[in-house]
Amino acid sequence: MEWHVKQAIACPDTSTAFVHVSCMRNLNLILWYRGDYFLRAGNILSTSPFGLIANGKKRDLEIVHAFPYNPGLWDTFINNADCPGNTYPLVTECSKKSKCLFENCPYGVAMSH
Repeated sequence: MEWHVKQAIACPDTSTAFVHVSCMRNLNLILWYRGDYFLRAGNILSTSPFGLIANGKKRDLEIVHAFPYNPGLWDTFINNADCPGNTYPLVTECSKKSKCLFENCPYGVAMSH
């Protein structure tokens, strides 16, 4: 099955991320995941017998939980994921990096603590 990423947020407190995805059948989900790749709006996520494929490449992604999409629930995740990149995706400086648990910043900010 192919999923289109509509929105994405990073959660530096848990080094996990959330994406709002939609499939052709208009099923909308919120996926809570961790892994070596940060999904962004416009990305394509596919399932396969070999694992998850993001933009045509197998990625080491682990789905922690899947929720039916609900705007109120999505807003709750946004409000509790305190990452400057979620609001300003082109961020170049991060005021939260001393508390961030990501090994590599999903938004590309240098992570020297």
